[in-house]
Amino acid sequence: MRKTSIVTLVSIFFALTLVVINLAFAFEYKRQMSDLHFFTFQRFIMATKTMLHNDSDQEGTFLKLGIRISNQDKDTLLNKGEKLLEDPFSEMIQYHDKLYFVHQNPPPPMIMPMMRDDRFPPPPFDIHNDAMGEMPTVLENIEEISLYRLWILGGVINALLLLFFGIVLRKLLRLRSLKSAIRTFGDTKKFQVIEVDSEDELGEIASEFNVAMQKIHLLKEARTLFLRNILHELKTPIMKGKILSNSLENIKQQPQLERIFERLETLLGEMVKVEKLSSNEWILEAKEYRLVDVLDHAMDLLLLSDTKRIHIPPQEMAPLVIVDFELFATALKNVLDNALKHSTDGVEVDMCSNSISISSFGEKIPQERLDFSRAFNRTVEGSSSGLGLGLYIANAIVEKHGFRLSYLHVEGQNYFTIHFSPHALHVN
Repeated sequence: MRKTSIVTLVSIFFALTLVVINLAFAFEYKRQMSDLHFFTFQRFIMATKTMLHNDSDQEGTFLKLGIRISNQDKDTLLNKGEKLLEDPFSEMIQYHDKLYFVHQNPPPPMIMPMMRDDRFPPPPFDIHNDAMGEMPTVLENIEEISLYRLWILGGVINALLLLFFGIVLRKLLRLRSLKSAIRTFGDTKKFQVIEVDSEDELGEIASEFNVAMQKIHLLKEARTLFLRNILHELKTPIMKGKILSNSLENIKQQPQLERIFERLETLLGEMVKVEKLSSNEWILEAKEYRLVDVLDHAMDLLLLSDTKRIHIPPQEMAPLVIVDFELFATALKNVLDNALKHSTDGVEVDMCSNSISISSFGEKIPQERLDFSRAFNRTVEGSSSGLGLGLYIANAIVEKHGFRLSYLHVEGQNYFTIHFSPHALHVN
């Protein structure tokens, strides 16, 4: 789904609202102007009837109707003006933002019988006399035709809408600033308080975020201090134990003590890796390497004097993978170490175009131990069974690269396969 910011959505909504409102005002303005023109035309008709009836107070009637006799040239109005309305005997013309009423000549005699038909309304004057010749042919409207109230209403609504949009946009931009501050906090190890410059909901969110991040920061510092102290306190007796084990006269107990201290040292190293992976402090430095070179380095990390149990068949292709060399070699080392510990036979390594598989003969792994996303997932710990950290760390490293670790037990063999993502694999 395409990502669209809230600022963009709100801006589009306000723009559409502004367009719709102004279009509505434009249509309303056009309708009201049409009505005003029609009413003005009716006033012109009434003024014409007043003249035909020889009203004694013709000037007062014209004043009430907002009409006066104009000295504007009739031909000029007909040729240069804009015709708005008309009837068979007159036209209303707009010229220089003013409205004029121009009388036409009497209809020709040939249409007189038709006009005397009872189905048609009578004309506003008697066709048989020469009244049209005695009355002025041009009348002018003196009333102001203005819809300033409509314009004021439209201006107020537009101003309020723009003001509201400005307030909302300002709030949303502050929300974006808050997001940037949160992202900055996630990228830095040192806690920085986000400044709160308002008392609205965004200010409350920023305040609550500061409180939560302060607690997380204190917990993080306490965890780091605890790990440093425990590593320091444990490494010291381990080193002393190794030195004392070398000076023991009982040769039979010396290898046993050495294995115990090596196990403790390995456990501490695994705990450090678990801490870095769980806190997301391990930053990948991915580059392109030959998979066989990464595998060779993983075998070196096993610290085995004899690697004959690990069988790597000749490869027709040399896959290139984009990985963190040291980190991914550690993952392969842990999977190899797990296969070697739980099998007395050899370990087969098969590199395909899109995966690497490590297999060995052994018992099927219990279902409760197949959750590689959890550390210490064993119900019973023993001196020979381990703590379940190796596959947890391997799975965490594989997922951090965007790959996938799968397990399959077929015909007495355990298969651990790392599936590469397409963008991280090349073949020479």
